Amino acid sequence: MSSAADLLERARDLYRRGAVGDALAACEQAADEARRTDDVAALADAATVIRTTARVGVAGRVHELCVEALARLGESDPVRTARVRAQLVATANPFGPPEPLVLPPGSDDPEATFLRLQAWHAARLAIDHLPERLAIADEAVDLGRRTGTDEYAAWGRRWRMDAFAVLGDRIDLLAELQALQPLVERLDRPSWRAYLTLVECSQRLLEGRWEDARRLADDAVGLEGDPMGEAAFFRVVTTSAIAQQTGRGLAESEAAVAVLVDKLPYFARGWICLMYKATGKRDEAEALWLSIAPHVARMPERAPEWVIATVGSAEVCAWLGDVDTARVLYDQLAPFAGLHAIGLSQAPYDGPVDLALGRLAGCLGDDGAARAHLTAALRQTEAMHALPVQVLVLAELAALGDARSAERARALAARLGMAPVLERLGAGDPGPLSRREAEVAALVADGLSNAAIAARLVLSERTVENHVSNVLRKLDLTSRAGIASWHARRS
Repeated sequence: MSSAADLLERARDLYRRGAVGDALAACEQAADEARRTDDVAALADAATVIRTTARVGVAGRVHELCVEALARLGESDPVRTARVRAQLVATANPFGPPEPLVLPPGSDDPEATFLRLQAWHAARLAIDHLPERLAIADEAVDLGRRTGTDEYAAWGRRWRMDAFAVLGDRIDLLAELQALQPLVERLDRPSWRAYLTLVECSQRLLEGRWEDARRLADDAVGLEGDPMGEAAFFRVVTTSAIAQQTGRGLAESEAAVAVLVDKLPYFARGWICLMYKATGKRDEAEALWLSIAPHVARMPERAPEWVIATVGSAEVCAWLGDVDTARVLYDQLAPFAGLHAIGLSQAPYDGPVDLALGRLAGCLGDDGAARAHLTAALRQTEAMHALPVQVLVLAELAALGDARSAERARALAARLGMAPVLERLGAGDPGPLSRREAEVAALVADGLSNAAIAARLVLSERTVENHVSNVLRKLDLTSRAGIASWHARRS
């Protein structure tokens, strides 16, 4: 039988290699051996091998180890007690009762200090704690520098990136991403490499580079090497976002989301409502919304998913015309105008909070407030070069009667291959071209090759060649540059 020490070393090695599930199993085996030999120190160490994780099941099992270890430790080992108490807070379920943030004073032990910072950060994930989160991140980076521990600094930079994402500060986020890369190279851990890849995926998605985003999401899963890991979860989130924006792969995405939602907290059902909206299943959405709407105020704000879930509820609410719930959601979101709906830096970007507020104000019949919020959202998306969400904002402004926004939305939606928005806005006036030919012309004007257009629109390259030939013939042009000039004049 392996000793608790050997099992703990195996758990640490597995965790370093990104096998979180296997590492947890080794921790629990070490805990079993520690119980058998009455080794309280080993039991405490088994509770602190695994860092913060978005996998609720893993965090819950680590949390239970912490509860047991604290009960057994008492005050006999202040350093381990400090570590386990911090881990207890960091692994608390944000959808359950909050764990009291009662931590022992700081110590000279770097690991206890880092776990304390991790606990404070976990307890301050609400959107209204951004300044505190940045201060905690700064302390983690400084601790990593002082102790020469790359992992502490890496987590600090990751926390900074999460905060910058919500602030809509893409410049500082990308600067942190560059600073994090050498740390990840030295750490040489699959989970960290997968995280970097997912951040890159989020950035490509933000610009409407769908195929690049899809490829990076797949790469992240391969890097992490865990079919049930965080990267696999975010791949479903990414493909869901692409399907909703482009209208492609909706059935497959809806099925994948349904499987995940069964394992998530109750409020994740709003994600299914969004998929119903994308697939036009209004009756199903209305029936499910009746079970969500009465409880929207109960979504815990300390959960990083709060802003995502609330903004998603706002979209469904406005679509279904639920005026009563719109008032509740508007009051919840109004204090956060100017911030952005993205829980983590590796997640898809769901747009400015002002976009949700604009939709809700429109639902409430206040066109003036709707226009003000949407105008602010447009400025924010332009500053971030968030093209797909910019299309959505322009489409909402078009619904308020802004013809110029409608034309801008059509042109940009055609360029990005956002068919659902084009269908919602109508074809406009494509001149002598069909709607598909107008889409192809927009992508030619954007400098895409026939192969790239075929990938974007999910067509064969021969079909794209035929469309380009038809565009040239109908417009009496002789070159792709001529198509670009024609499109620029119309836009």
